[in-house]
Amino acid sequence: MRPWKSLLTLAVFAAMTGTAAAQAIGMGVGAAGFWTNSAGAAIAKVANDAGVKMRIQPFTGTTVYVPSIDNGQLEFGLANHLESYQAVHGVGLWGGKKLDNIRVVTVISPLRVTLFVKKDSPIKRVSDLKGKRVTTDYSAQKIVQLLVEGTLSSGGLTMNDIEQVKVPNVVRGATDFAAGKADAFFFALGAGKVAETDAAVGGIRALGIDPSPGALQRLQKYIPVGYGDLVQPAPHLPGVVGPTRILAYDYLALAGKDTPAELVYQVTKAMHGGKAGLAAAFKPLAEFDPAKMAKELGKGLEYHPGAIKFYREIGAWPAKSS
Repeated sequence: MRPWKSLLTLAVFAAMTGTAAAQAIGMGVGAAGFWTNSAGAAIAKVANDAGVKMRIQPFTGTTVYVPSIDNGQLEFGLANHLESYQAVHGVGLWGGKKLDNIRVVTVISPLRVTLFVKKDSPIKRVSDLKGKRVTTDYSAQKIVQLLVEGTLSSGGLTMNDIEQVKVPNVVRGATDFAAGKADAFFFALGAGKVAETDAAVGGIRALGIDPSPGALQRLQKYIPVGYGDLVQPAPHLPGVVGPTRILAYDYLALAGKDTPAELVYQVTKAMHGGKAGLAAAFKPLAEFDPAKMAKELGKGLEYHPGAIKFYREIGAWPAKSS
């Protein structure tokens, strides 16, 4: 641990014991407007209300701040399960460098992603996209391209089976779809841009994934941590017109291996008792379930000892598979 980190750790414990004013601990998040930014701000507020001085530290993306958690420069951060899986295995976004010091604090909520078409489109399932125009490439969001390929594979399709409409990011993909340049676009359920697109084209429909074991097996070759989540129609989920099984993977709160166990314990405890505050600060966190904070993630991801200590106290450890 670097000298300044040692001083910061002492300051954190001083804050916990009330012995001195302390610097705030850091929570790595994405830039303003990103899900992680808003969720991180909500978690920081709940932590501060519980006596743990925390502030968010925005970065351009997880590939910038997750390594800082790994090397001890940052105490906490938010990342999805797929990014975290790739980090500890040194694959995908991480270019062969394993981040061995990443530990899980809690599961926050599922991230649900899918391909959308117009509500009146004859495309009813992923397999119907054969020969259709689908947004692809995502040069500024490489992980999205992996998600698209995985989703297509669930319907028995490859990139060669579609007409590729190359876009740099999901926002541009939705914009091009609304402009009539694509038959399907990829986005997360419940996002503001999805609602905007829904209104712009007179209604959209989310395509569900095939729930059969074979289809899920194909999908998991691309997205090892993915699963099917049955989603019901709701006012905040434009495009979900009936019960639909959607590709999902979880958002996680992470800490570094050397982040003090007592500090992680206090943050975990604050989140467990802070659902109302989390949801009030950021509406999507209404999906945060204190009963599902400890979930067996496997695939090389370990929980932090400080989090395990709390989960044992409430009878939530060992973690269950779902």
